[in-house]
Amino acid sequence: MSTASELLAELKPQVKANCAVADAAVAGRFSLCGLLLRLRNLYKWQRGIAPWQEQDTAPVLEWVSHQEELWEGLLEAEPAEISLGGERFDPFDTKGINALVAPHGLLYGAGRAGGQAPVFFLARQSRVERLNGLTVHHLGDEFSQDILFLPGLRQGGDIFLRAEPFPYLLWDLLADPRPSMAAFKRYALDAYGLDYNQVLTKPSWEGLAPVIEGEMKTVLWHELGEAGDAAGAAHLLAQAAGEHPGSDVEHFVRGMKDMLADCGPGGRLASIIEAKARGVLALYPVWLAGFLRLIFPEIIPTVKQFMQDEDWGLIEQAREAGWQKASSATAELEEILSGYKGAEARTLVRRVVMEPLVGCATPASQD
Repeated sequence: MSTASELLAELKPQVKANCAVADAAVAGRFSLCGLLLRLRNLYKWQRGIAPWQEQDTAPVLEWVSHQEELWEGLLEAEPAEISLGGERFDPFDTKGINALVAPHGLLYGAGRAGGQAPVFFLARQSRVERLNGLTVHHLGDEFSQDILFLPGLRQGGDIFLRAEPFPYLLWDLLADPRPSMAAFKRYALDAYGLDYNQVLTKPSWEGLAPVIEGEMKTVLWHELGEAGDAAGAAHLLAQAAGEHPGSDVEHFVRGMKDMLADCGPGGRLASIIEAKARGVLALYPVWLAGFLRLIFPEIIPTVKQFMQDEDWGLIEQAREAGWQKASSATAELEEILSGYKGAEARTLVRRVVMEPLVGCATPASQD
C-alpha cells in the first residue's frame, strides 16, 4: 500500500499540469487588468508570498511571459487522465481518486465552475462537518494553484471551502484605492475590532485573521444558500450555459441564481442577520460584482443607512424584497427558456427580464 508521501508525490505534478490546462482555457475570459491582477496573485500564491507583499517587477514579468507561452501551447489541450497507485482515472473522477488519498488526509477536487470552467485542486483536509444535510470540507494546505481563486465550490452534497486562495481576494478588496467603498470597509474593519489605516499600512496574518475567518463564513453561507434556496434555479443556469454559452443571458441567469442564494430565507443575508455580523454585512456591497450588483443595487444604500442606525429590520426588508424580485424574475426566465430557443430566447430574456431590472447596461468583463 502506498504511503501518503508517495501518493502526494505521484498526484501533485499531475494536478498542477491539469491546473495549467484549466488556466489556459479560462485566461481569455478576463479583462487585461483583471488577468494581470490574477497573474500577480498566482505568482505570490505559488511561492507562499503574502498578498500584501510586493515583489521586484522584473522576475514577475519574466514569469508572466513564461505563463503566456505555456498557455498558448495548451489552448487545444484537454485535462489529462490521472495515474495513481497503479490505476488510471478520469480527471473528474473525484470519488475514485479520493478513495485512495482521503484515508491519508488528502482531498482531490475536480469540477466545473462558472461558464463550465474546469477546476482542479489538491489539498489537505483540515476538518469536515455536516450542515443542512451537506458535507462541508474545510481545506488546509493546497498543493496546486489556479487562476480562478475560488474560495468556495459546491458539488452535489459537498461544499469545499478553500482557505488558501481567499486572502488574496480579500486583500485586493481591502486595498482597492477607489473611494466609493471606503466607508463600508472602514465600518467593517471597525466591527472586526481593527483600524482601517492600520490594516492597510501594517498588514499581517495575525491582524487579518478575524476578517478572513468572518468572510469565509459568508462564503459558506452563500454556498448553503445555493444548495437550498437557489437549488431550483440550477437547471436554468445549466440550460443557459448550454444553449447560450458566454452570453449576457448566461451571466444574467448566474447573477439571478446568486441573488436567490443571498436573499433566500436560508441564504447568505439571512445568516448575516441571524448572526448580527456587522463586519460581514458592511463588506457585502463591496463584494458585489457583475450582474448581481446591477440587479440588487438597493442593498448598497440600505447597508449605508444601517451603518448609521444599525437597524437590522432594514436589512431584513431588503432581503425579503430581493428574494421576491429574484423569485419573480426566475419564474419569467423559466417560462422563456423553456418555451423559446436561440436568438428568440435571448431577445425575450433581454426585453422582458433584463431591461426592466438593469436597463441596457451589462457588467464589464470578468475581473
